[in-house]
Amino acid sequence: MQVLVLSNTYQPLYTVNVEKAITMLYLGKAVSVQDTDAIIRSPSLIMRIPMAIRLLVKVVVRRTIEAIRPSRAAIFKRDKHTCQYCGGHQELTLDHVHPKSRGGQDIWENLVAACTRCNNRKGDRTPDEAKMPLLSAPRAPRAVEIASELWGRLLGW
Repeated sequence: MQVLVLSNTYQPLYTVNVEKAITMLYLGKAVSVQDTDAIIRSPSLIMRIPMAIRLLVKVVVRRTIEAIRPSRAAIFKRDKHTCQYCGGHQELTLDHVHPKSRGGQDIWENLVAACTRCNNRKGDRTPDEAKMPLLSAPRAPRAVEIASELWGRLLGW
């Protein structure tokens, strides 16, 4: 189980395991914002397992959204489990818009969901070269989408 860590201004920062979250609470570095119904017991402590904690010190966040690496599941979710070339929903794979063999990177703006058929048809070409326009331009998620996703996972939405 993961615990969401919020800044002192309630901005989502990252997740930690339960042990780390409890350590932060015990040391007075954070306070619980939301607890689960589960209880943890030790010889010296009985407490509810936190779902989200807020840091008590000011944190300067230097990370950007681009620093969050895309995953297969995240790309499929962003693209609504739809091939970005034909609109199909069968046998989805990841496709590099600018082929990896030609310098394409594993970044949000270069990865799309594609059915096996379209991915094979496009091959080692760009969409323009293959005459296969994208249905929508790939983009990195916004901060609010990431925060919503983290809260949703933690709350079981």
